[in-house]
Amino acid sequence: MGHRGWGVIGLLMTLQGCANLAPLPPLPPPPDASLSVVGPKGKPLPDGSRERIERAIEAQDDGSLRRHLATMEAVSGSPLITGNRVRLLVDGPAAYGAMFDAIAAARSEVLIEMFIFEEAHHAGQDLSALLLQKVRGGVPVGVLYDSVGSRTTPKEFLAKLADAGVVLCEFNPIAPGRVRGKTAFSHRDHRKVVVVDGAVAFAGGINFSGTYSSGSRKRRARAAEAIKDGWRDTNVEVRGPAVAPMRELFESTWTGQRCAARKPPARPLPEPAAAGSTLLRLDASSPASTRNETYLAAVSSLQAAQESIDITMAYFSPDAQIERALTDAAARGVRVRLLLPGLLDFGGILHAGRAHYARLMAAGIEIYEEPRALLHAKTLSIDGVLSTVGSANWDYLSFALNDELNVVVVDREFGARMREVFENDLAQAVRIDPEEWKRRPLGQKLRQRFWLTWERLL
Repeated sequence: MGHRGWGVIGLLMTLQGCANLAPLPPLPPPPDASLSVVGPKGKPLPDGSRERIERAIEAQDDGSLRRHLATMEAVSGSPLITGNRVRLLVDGPAAYGAMFDAIAAARSEVLIEMFIFEEAHHAGQDLSALLLQKVRGGVPVGVLYDSVGSRTTPKEFLAKLADAGVVLCEFNPIAPGRVRGKTAFSHRDHRKVVVVDGAVAFAGGINFSGTYSSGSRKRRARAAEAIKDGWRDTNVEVRGPAVAPMRELFESTWTGQRCAARKPPARPLPEPAAAGSTLLRLDASSPASTRNETYLAAVSSLQAAQESIDITMAYFSPDAQIERALTDAAARGVRVRLLLPGLLDFGGILHAGRAHYARLMAAGIEIYEEPRALLHAKTLSIDGVLSTVGSANWDYLSFALNDELNVVVVDREFGARMREVFENDLAQAVRIDPEEWKRRPLGQKLRQRFWLTWERLL
């Protein structure tokens, strides 16, 4: 999440009380459950198209794919979307390269929704200069940024953009006199989304921030240097029919925040059209919703796993239901591997997460830590066919109090790429030895127990 050291906000959250996470419906669903699939124009598929999708699913299925699809159908309120092309973007330089290129090519509009929104750089170019160039060229730009996540963003940076015509909107302001309702302090917009021309969208864990100016493989002598630059993170680029609902999600949040009116797109947005053959689902969650898509999807996918679960998670402090789903998966023979941070910008959540290690490793789960870079990615890969890249951490804030967005990709080729990245990360990581962990110093155990008590507020 980044920028977690906001104790005053945590105190206010305690005064407000805690929301409860939704219980999971019984699983698994019938393996032949019908699937809700939409096509290029967001409408149900004609019979011929559905048959082609069925054949494509059959070609990838080794017995687990239909189980995952049926499980997703049982818990998700969003349909599968066909006809997409998805690209994995690892670390800031790759993600910024793709996003800066898309923005530079924009002809209709640029929409940005960020938890942390500040100056970012790529290949010698500043984000602010790029956005100003687009506005001056007649392309409308709208930016929705979170008040807490962007609380250290220089006012001069925002003023320069606003003065040039970029329409800015602050999500749930925390400044005195501007608070919108009693839950505004704890309700944050943690999404990281860029939508350009209604044709290409980006989502994942990467904010617009100077912390991404270099990649995570650069060796740093001190933890403080890793926290300042070179975060290890992951995004996806989406082209095809799924871009339209990502844009609609932005518009819904913009309208709900009573943001200022924006100019209409400079040119008509394209009709949704197929860009590939990838199936995906968008899991968007918010405390304003009666369902928590990201939480339900996480637990249900763990319960449906048959072979492997690979998790990379920046902020990991699982509740009892997720912890049980992980240990149950290991008990039935699923190989479960967790890649977690070895350093963070806020130590409390790090210690709270480590308090779970002993029980997880006792169940046979492998735990690795990234020691050289701040790990900020939130990804999940199951059975080589189901992959999630998004903004939601596995902790109480993300599951119960934040607006989040995960892109769930159903595709073996994409799953193979996810596995490749995960294996590369593990090669740089340190595996936690269960026996050595038992012998860790008493001071560490006490810190972990202390922060575990407060994990729902971290």
